[in-house]
Formats: sequence, structure tokens, C-alpha cells
Amino acid sequence: MCRVWAHLGDPLLIDGPLFGAENSLITQSVSPSLMSLLNIGGFGLLAWDSESRAPDEPYAYRTPNVPVFDRNLKALAAKVHAHAAVAHVRGVVYDPSERVGPQNLHPFRFPGARVALAQNGDLYGFSAMRYDLLEHLRPGLAERIEGTTDTEWVYALVLSQLEDPFGPADADELADAVTQALDVLREVRDKRGIAVQSPVNLIVTDGESMVATRFAFDYGWYPDDDSFFAGEREFDFTTLWTTQSADGRSVTIASEPLTRDSTDWLEVPEYALLTFSPGADGIAAEHRELVL
Repeated sequence: MCRVWAHLGDPLLIDGPLFGAENSLITQSVSPSLMSLLNIGGFGLLAWDSESRAPDEPYAYRTPNVPVFDRNLKALAAKVHAHAAVAHVRGVVYDPSERVGPQNLHPFRFPGARVALAQNGDLYGFSAMRYDLLEHLRPGLAERIEGTTDTEWVYALVLSQLEDPFGPADADELADAVTQALDVLREVRDKRGIAVQSPVNLIVTDGESMVATRFAFDYGWYPDDDSFFAGEREFDFTTLWTTQSADGRSVTIASEPLTRDSTDWLEVPEYALLTFSPGADGIAAEHRELVL
């Protein structure tokens, strides 16, 4: 099951959370603390630098390989100072049918779009509901989907809820778009009779504002078989944690704390949507409850 890390606020050398922290994201790819599976489906990163030549365009790096052995990523991480970033290690079911490749790596960001999205979760029975989402997508977005993951479709669905899918969006606009997208997914699942536990932890950002969810459809309902969903998923509400700097000017979101001591970390409540907005006094955080 995937692991994700995100930052918003004062510029940060990304080598710390990716490699240097006690429980860094790269460590979590092969030795996570809050799950039993390895995350060996690849790595993706978007990092926004306000001092760079084109501050609206993030540095982008993706590799289908295990990031532990990636010297290029290590070299990049030692140089990039980012005021906003999202990084993701992809977890996949251990099965020959699983598709691993660059087209399926998070975070997703269509060419020309400002908003990006990464997910820690999976929608059970997605193959049955995939094309039901077409009628809910803005014209021109479906053909931009290149991979096979549910996340890329969720990303296109979130973009479709925005007034301008390719423009910037503040935290409230992102939050409304995510909430509306979850409503559409619920409607399609009901139409298809899908009632199996499906976590949808999302991080959505345009490099200025950020939204994060800790959410699951049909928590506690799982198939009576030997599948991944019946075993690893049983009564597992996918984790999400956050922490803010002492001066309130930076926030970190992660699937699990990056430090062994979690005293300074807050576990995000179940069925919650958090918004983070920059302001004169630091990062303003707000909490919304999501409908089950």
C-alpha cells in the first residue's frame, strides 16, 4: 500500500524527508512502520521552488524502480529547496497481472495543469466502474489519461469539478472539488453495487494551497476470500499524519510519521478533509468532516 509525503510552507531541502529522516519516505518504501507490504511499484516527485526560473512549474521526477538505490534521486534531493512538494512511493499487489511502469506513477499532473494529485488507497472493483466516470469528466480530460490506475481517473475527476481545470485553485476550491469527486465515486459505486472497503487518502495541491483527505468507502466490509482486500485490508483504516513547524509557517503531511517519536505529529481523524492555505501569519489549517 502506497506511502506519501507532502510539504507546504518555508523552503525545505527535500533530502531530509526523503532520505535523512529516521523514518524517511525512502525508508518507508522497503521498511514501513504502519503496514506490512513493501512499496516497490516506483517513485514520483513534484517540487515547487518559488526562486526557480518558472515557479509555477515544479521539478518533476519519476522512476518505476525502487528509490532506495536511486543515485539520481539522491543527487536531486540534495539540491532542491521546495516551498511545496509531493512525493509518493507506489505500493502494488504482488501479482503478475499488476502493471508497473512510468505511466502509473503519482503524483499525477496533466501537461498544462496547475493542480496535481497523489493517492494512498485503491478503489475495489475499479475496472467495473472506470467508464461510468466518463460522463463526469470535462471534455478533453479523458484522452489525457495514459495509465491504468484508479488514481489518474480520480485526478481527472477532481480537475473536472474545478471552474478552470488548468488554472490555479485556492484551498476551498480544491476542497470542494475533492468533495464533489468523492460524491461521484459514491454514486458510481452504488450503481455498480460495489460495497467493499476502499481507502481514498488524497493529497491535492497546485504548489500554493494543499488539501488532504483520510477517507474510506464502506469501511469494514471486505470480501470473504484470499484476496489482498480480504487480508491486508481487513479493518485497516489507511493512516495519515500531519505536523506543523513551531512557528506555524510550514506543514508536513505523511502516511506515517517521519520520526520515531510521534509526539509532534497528529493522526488525521477518519473521514476528514484538511485544507492548508498560506497567509501572513503562516499556514492556516482547517478541518472538514466527510460524508461516510
